[in-house]
Amino acid sequence: MASAIAWLDASSEEQRRMRDIIRLFSDRESRDELGLGQIRDAIADALFPGTSTLLTRARYLLFVPWAYQLAANRPNPAAAADRFERDIIRALRDSDDYAGLLGMQAGEALKTLPSAVYWSMLRHYGILADPSLSREESIAIRVRGALSDDPTATQSGRPDAWSSTMPNPPDGFPQSIPGGFTLRYEEAAWLRDRLLGFAPETLLAHLVIDRPAPESPTPWADAAALRVSGTAREWLDDARSFSALMHGAQLLYNLMLAEQYESAGYDRLNAPSERFGAALEDWQSRFEGLVDLTSWDLAALLHRVDIVRGSPINPRTRQFVTAWRDLLADGGGQSIIEYGPAREFMAARERQHKGPQARLGNLGRLASWGGTAGAGAMTYRWSTVRGILLDIHAGLDSAPGDQDA
Repeated sequence: MASAIAWLDASSEEQRRMRDIIRLFSDRESRDELGLGQIRDAIADALFPGTSTLLTRARYLLFVPWAYQLAANRPNPAAAADRFERDIIRALRDSDDYAGLLGMQAGEALKTLPSAVYWSMLRHYGILADPSLSREESIAIRVRGALSDDPTATQSGRPDAWSSTMPNPPDGFPQSIPGGFTLRYEEAAWLRDRLLGFAPETLLAHLVIDRPAPESPTPWADAAALRVSGTAREWLDDARSFSALMHGAQLLYNLMLAEQYESAGYDRLNAPSERFGAALEDWQSRFEGLVDLTSWDLAALLHRVDIVRGSPINPRTRQFVTAWRDLLADGGGQSIIEYGPAREFMAARERQHKGPQARLGNLGRLASWGGTAGAGAMTYRWSTVRGILLDIHAGLDSAPGDQDA
């Protein structure tokens, strides 16, 4: 599927979102079956600005600009940038640290290069000095330095598309990358300062100082994240409440699919209704301890989501999540599995959101059901962001100059 959008240039926020969508649809636990993506992504943007689900390792935030800086001095900068990004793949495949390598399988034939994946974050954090520049525009800016009287040229002779304070690449880059993805102290400190300066008072900024745990499954299960305060804590608490609220809807939807799947005589999957029934009962037993529906202000969260997005969320989505909250509040604690209004509500939502692609009541669509349809609780890019942060902390733990060539 990724090859189908190889033509995209990640030079706009909309194109970044397109790549996120493709990643999400390849992950069965994250697919947006119920139309919650607008809210989920806005909350993720508030918690972890500039990030996406496609990121892997922090040092790509330096690999990409280094490759483009070198390419800007070549006769054909675009071809050189492309070649240097593929040289990075080769060098990292030969290193001891290649977890998270983009192109591990495809190698130098990779169609979607790291620059396409990381461009939005490079813009957001001032690594790309002019955030309006596309990839093509950035490599068209040649080194001017001593060759020009232009007062905007950098004294170092670097292309001024990039931050003038960025650390230098290691000797031999990109054909050789000492340390692989391991950040040198100077690199980690510089990236830390980028995050602090360009995403102040966010959970991301807090966690670049207060190290998250490597195995924490969600941000609200992480001790460091729970130490955040102020507006960032409000977002974290709302993120947890919204994830818990809508996870019930996701599980009920999948239970209904599983029941109809089995009733139709399909048996490729092993007892899916039993699995989702148990998961839904577990969710309901814990939900009241997670979210107080009498005091949590869902409307205030949705208003802040509109502000982050810069435009209102889909009115039907707003109506859906609000009505689901009201339905749970009115249910009187009875079993959600047996609660008829909840089932009718979920069937209506699927028809509204998916139209002729709805699975409930459609034997042909049920036959191709893979056993889960967006059943995973929302964690707002946590595993991706946690990995980036841990890379930075690991670099900060090293002594200055440890990896100098």
